[in-house]
Amino acid sequence: MEKERGFRIIALVALIVAIVGLSFGYAAWSTTLTISGEGKVSPATWDVHFAYKSGSSLTPTIVGNAASTGATLTATTVSGFTTTLKAPGDSVTYNWLVKNEGSLDAQLKTVTLGTISCSPSTGSTATQTEATSVCGELEYSLTYADGSAITVGDTLAKTTGSKELKMVLKWKDNSTVVPTDDIKVTVSTSTLVYEQK
Repeated sequence: MEKERGFRIIALVALIVAIVGLSFGYAAWSTTLTISGEGKVSPATWDVHFAYKSGSSLTPTIVGNAASTGATLTATTVSGFTTTLKAPGDSVTYNWLVKNEGSLDAQLKTVTLGTISCSPSTGSTATQTEATSVCGELEYSLTYADGSAITVGDTLAKTTGSKELKMVLKWKDNSTVVPTDDIKVTVSTSTLVYEQK
């Protein structure tokens, strides 16, 4: 028994020496690599807005006997225009830009295009039936300047991205509908929502 205990002690000491030796051997062959540095977080700028195509006013292109006044443009709205169409073929067209002068690419997330509705003007002798008939002879559109549709997913590049928009209200050329009195035409709101791409 004594012999067996001595043998165990020797084996335990040998095992400890072997483990310590391996540790030294491992330490002799190891290398420590370090990585360090610093970063910076800087806020981006977001600047998607409407702008004049040229000059400092929103001037319509008039065809026929049409007339339009009062249009205003701010960074986020185009509003206030009062348009009068007097005969088939008359039209009014407004052009302006949507620009991205921020430091992030922008993508069109949602598009809601306005529509037109018609009713007899206040004090008018025209009927709602006439107003509905006239509405069927009018064309309203909001597109890019080349006539292509404004669609979800369209992009504006950061810093320099811009696209020209075109809004047209037109009385169809071949229309035979002529109201007996004034018809009020209402254009509902169009919205374009841009988000970071």
